[in-house]
Amino acid sequence: MSNLLVVDVGNTTTRLGTWEEGRLTSVRFTRSADLRSVADVDAFAQALAEEAALDLDATSVVVCSVVPAATVLWLDWGQRTGPEPFLITGRSDTPLQNRYHSPEQLGPDRLAAAVAAAARLGTPVIVVSLGTATVVDAVSPEGRFLGGAIAAGVETGLEALAERTAALPRVALAAPERPFGGDTQECLRVGAVLGTAALVEGLAARLQRAVAEGAPVALTGGNAELVSPHLLIEHQVFPDLVLEGAALIWEHNAGEG
Repeated sequence: MSNLLVVDVGNTTTRLGTWEEGRLTSVRFTRSADLRSVADVDAFAQALAEEAALDLDATSVVVCSVVPAATVLWLDWGQRTGPEPFLITGRSDTPLQNRYHSPEQLGPDRLAAAVAAAARLGTPVIVVSLGTATVVDAVSPEGRFLGGAIAAGVETGLEALAERTAALPRVALAAPERPFGGDTQECLRVGAVLGTAALVEGLAARLQRAVAEGAPVALTGGNAELVSPHLLIEHQVFPDLVLEGAALIWEHNAGEG
């Protein structure tokens, strides 16, 4: 199997991984805002290539991005470096049947995470991504990506409260020690973390009732480890579902799956 460089560009974080023989072998991440030019992208990729002893000139690149400006940078860099990069979109052909009503509006990260979750846990499966947004999606027993729900992410909600209120302060995100706050800062953390946990529990339960009772729940995203200990439902955490799914979609389209 060809060496593959997998790019997951989120609104907050960009993750870069190498995929070989059906698994991620190296992963690095940085703030998406720090990659402002092709030179920045190249330096980030070269650092991973050196770590993984990877020849970028002979490496295929798959890009899964929800940031249009960053998509252009990565595609530009990929075209200069090696084989034509493969861009995942909401319309990409995948091992799942895509039943989203507006696939052109579907975030490729949601599709990739669902593909990886189905590969790991089978179908049906509920996929929870905890990043800039909190997204809960469902895959049916027949392997159909059905869509789901989108809400504000943990940090996004805190930022919105600070910006839209006169009295509520900005607070650093941290796990609460108890389910109630003794001061305003602690109350905000409880609301952000435990509120997100309750949101995930409620949405996952509703999707399970609608799609398949007992469907396993897969968590991913930058805040998955923060929220996971506070969930009162069975679940598994997979930090790199989007990278894994992007690689699996590439393999599916390259005839290597």
